Amino acid sequence: MKEQAAAILCKKSITIIIILILSVLFIISCKSSASNSVSNLVDNQDGNSDVNNETAETTTEDPLAKYNDGLGDYNFNGEEFKIQIFENENVHNHIDTAEETGDVFNDALYKRNRAIEQRFNVVIKEVVTADFKNDQTKKVILSGDSTVFDMFDSRCTDALTNWEDGLVLSYKDIPNIDLSKPYWNQSANKSLTLNNNQYVAIGNFNFASYELSHALLFNKGLIQDLGLDNPYNLVNGGTWTFDKMEEMMKSTIKDLNGDGVMDGNDRYGYLAHPKEVLPSFWIGAGVLSVEKDAQDIPYIAMGNQKFLDVWDRTFSMLWDSGAYYLGKEKTPDVPQYVIDMFSNNQSLFMDTTFFVIQKIRSSDTDFGIIPYPKYDETQANYVSRIEYYMAMQVPITNADPACAGVMLEALNSESAKTIMPAYYDIALKTKYARDDESSQMLDLIMNSLVVDIGDTTLCDQIRSGIAEPMFTTDKRDLVSKLESTKNIIQKFIDKIPG
Repeated sequence: MKEQAAAILCKKSITIIIILILSVLFIISCKSSASNSVSNLVDNQDGNSDVNNETAETTTEDPLAKYNDGLGDYNFNGEEFKIQIFENENVHNHIDTAEETGDVFNDALYKRNRAIEQRFNVVIKEVVTADFKNDQTKKVILSGDSTVFDMFDSRCTDALTNWEDGLVLSYKDIPNIDLSKPYWNQSANKSLTLNNNQYVAIGNFNFASYELSHALLFNKGLIQDLGLDNPYNLVNGGTWTFDKMEEMMKSTIKDLNGDGVMDGNDRYGYLAHPKEVLPSFWIGAGVLSVEKDAQDIPYIAMGNQKFLDVWDRTFSMLWDSGAYYLGKEKTPDVPQYVIDMFSNNQSLFMDTTFFVIQKIRSSDTDFGIIPYPKYDETQANYVSRIEYYMAMQVPITNADPACAGVMLEALNSESAKTIMPAYYDIALKTKYARDDESSQMLDLIMNSLVVDIGDTTLCDQIRSGIAEPMFTTDKRDLVSKLESTKNIIQKFIDKIPG
């Protein structure tokens, strides 16, 4: 019978699962005759954001019924399902909690896991490791030890190398997974294929990826004091552009202590970690550093004229105007000096992730939330950035991939019903956002998210290897630098399995 079959197939392993994600729309454009621009992809959304966008036309009695997984009944005989996660200071990366505390998100996490445990007679066990320990994870897999974890959490760069090295199963080889279901992120997963292989996939269970969505905070007090245009009106009117942001930033710059030196004691237009600047603006402008051709093979797109124009414009807008302040702190993704200076009314705009919005909400500074600007008013849509992602992978040592598939599918399904509404609708929009307009902006950002391979999978080579050092030192000649990227992308392509 079905329960017996399931019990057999789960024997020792039950596989990976990762942190929770909101139904983010990660979109990446394929550069080919049949491909669309980033803006068109954002405009033609495929409905993956409907956790947050229920409409009046919905006729189902239970609006969450569409997130049912249809797996049926399974009994895993009380066995442990071990999910390895890693500590990370930039997100909430844990996937379990010991008890309810009254916090909306914590309690949703608790209820989700206990519901899965009761449904399948299984025990979810979180195995915690330190960050940047993928070599240790590889050693476990190579040793053939299947007792340490059944599934494990991978950051985007590691997910690729794990697959290239033959250490994990492709998602097409994991039974009981249906990536067409609405709790899997359709747009993101289209971008996370190489040579038409789904080597990794993101769903509502991958919550940490959602927290890495980037946006801008603006200082409401400075907007009012300086008589500047309301950013919400600019966004809604389609006139929130590079030119408008530069104009507003220039009007904000001030030597506050009058010593004739612009330093950390003065006021600027924009604050951000240098590694976040260029990709946030080029993605906002609707261009990507790496695109894919009709055969699903990536190529460097940084030599395209539009990309070069956006690159040069970002430098001139921030460095030539004096609007940007470069601090000395290099960690975390949104350094503390950025938060402190913004909270001290020393900047009009600040780069942020959704995770950081939670940290800064206790500040006395009244702020609003908006997307990064469009390049100009001819650009059809606002486009927002996912800095990097984390997703679950199943090791080849897992003796029961079918059981892992059941757990992974069910956890994504249940996350859509519990985690997404709790974090997004209650915690983020009501508790952390300070006005109705900010909540609307969060919806806009959520529905326009993009993954750029050069900013994620190849971040060490392109974002941090090229963009960050060039921006930090105000070196703008990208064309001369592009020659070195040919080997980077070719090595990348050569390692892609068939």
